[in-house]
This record gives sequence, structure tokens and C-alpha cells, in this order.
Amino acid sequence: MATSRRDNVTPEEFKLMTDRAGLGMKQDELDDLKPLFDLYSLYLQQIHSVDLAAEDMGVTFHPEWPSA
Repeated sequence: MATSRRDNVTPEEFKLMTDRAGLGMKQDELDDLKPLFDLYSLYLQQIHSVDLAAEDMGVTFHPEWPSA
């Protein structure tokens, strides 16, 4: 399922994923969380679809910069 390009996950698949993660969620909790999962899944698909060529800029993060 990790390489799947489907738009959404069925409620049964979502419950199976949360069970495998050991979350032990109740049905009302699953119902509340599922729309957020779908939303962020779409965001991830957009991020993964970006084709960064070799000449594209690389970004680095230095937590100590700027130093006082």
C-alpha cells in the first residue's frame, strides 16, 4: 500500500492500519481521524510528485544559525 497512488483509503483499511500500529482506537476516534488522514495523504502525494532534477537547489537547516 505504500507505493499505491490511490486517492483514499477505505475505512476498513484505515482501521487495519491503526490496529497494526497498536493504537487501539474506538470507532468514533477513527471517524474523527480519518478525514485528517485523507487530507495529509493528499499533501504527501503532492510532495512526492515533485520531480527534483539534479540542478535543483538543495536546502539545508542549521539549528545553531544565526548565533547570537
